[in-house]
Parts: sequence; C-alpha cells; structure tokens
Amino acid sequence: MDNNIKNYIDGLKVSDIPWGRMVTAYGTALHYPEYISQMENAADKDTFMRAFSGIADLEHQDTMFPPAPFALVFLVRIYEKLLAENTALADEEAAELTRAFENYMFSVQYAEQYEHDEPVEYFSDMLSEEYLLDERFACTEPDDEELDELFGDEELLTDPLFYSIYHYSGEVLSQVPDLLEKYGKFTDRISKMRDTLA
Repeated sequence: MDNNIKNYIDGLKVSDIPWGRMVTAYGTALHYPEYISQMENAADKDTFMRAFSGIADLEHQDTMFPPAPFALVFLVRIYEKLLAENTALADEEAAELTRAFENYMFSVQYAEQYEHDEPVEYFSDMLSEEYLLDERFACTEPDDEELDELFGDEELLTDPLFYSIYHYSGEVLSQVPDLLEKYGKFTDRISKMRDTLA
C-alpha cells in the first residue's frame, strides 16, 4: 500500500462519506454509520452480528458496491480492536469478520481476472460527484420506484468506478493479514489471504 492510500485510510472519518449517495445490493448505504457505531459498541455477539448484517449488502454474489472500500476501512479498524482485546467474545466476533474478509478477498481476486480500466487515481476520487447518487438520497432512503430506476441505470457501475471498488477494497483488505501476524491470531489464514490478494 502506498503512502497516499495509507494516509487517506488513516485519516478517514465516518462523517466524511456521503453514505446515502452510494448504492448497495439492496438500496443505499444511508444507515451504515449507525451499523458501524453499533458494531463498535456491541456488548454481545448478537448485537454485533445484527449490525454487521446491515452492512453485508456492500457485496452480493461476488459483486462489490461503491460503499465497500469505505466501509471496509471502518470494519478493519473494528477488527484490529477486537484482535487487540483478546477476549473470548472479541475472538468470536473477529472470527466472523475474518470469514467475511476472506470472501471479499475472493471477490477482489475474481474481478482482477477480467479486463478492466485503470482505477481512479486517488481513493477519494470515488467520492466525486460523477460517481455519487443524486443529493436527494443523502438523507432519505429511495422508495421502490426510485430503487427500480437506480438499478435500471446501466451507467451506475461502469469503469473506472466499477474496477476502483475492487482495487481500493483490495488495498484496504491488504491490512488484514498484517494485523493477524501482529496479534498472532488466525495465523493459519495469513498465507492464503496474501496469495488471494497478490
């Protein structure tokens, strides 16, 4: 990971992202900040998993959606916190994220096999107006008619945005094996993760 990407990831705040203006598999990412907060503060696994299921629509059947690389920044931060806590509950929650991260890594690997444009130059370029939904979605969920319109738009996920989702998701996920090595957790997964992202 180059320094520009690392610095961007390290400085990113949940409030920096126009979540409602990014489409997911089933709608928009409007409520992602709530789910991220719930995961950060979950006192039990059920609460943690309910919140995580709200974010799971960043990917569907190996297709990743625009919020993915941004949401992954915060999921990886949560993951590191869980690894550092070193409690039975934290280890259970980290195991769930480990499985999810492996699936996302395979999605990235799958996308790399196909011809694609170059990604946008900077991670933050994915938040350019041309790649975001209309401002009316910033604070309001789309209704069924608006959703049909969104998913019927053939220009919604075209290159370079489409490939950039996978490229920058892969950059964020590249931190995961390093964290496992650092904290000595799930060490049997490290080599396979690195091979998948290579």
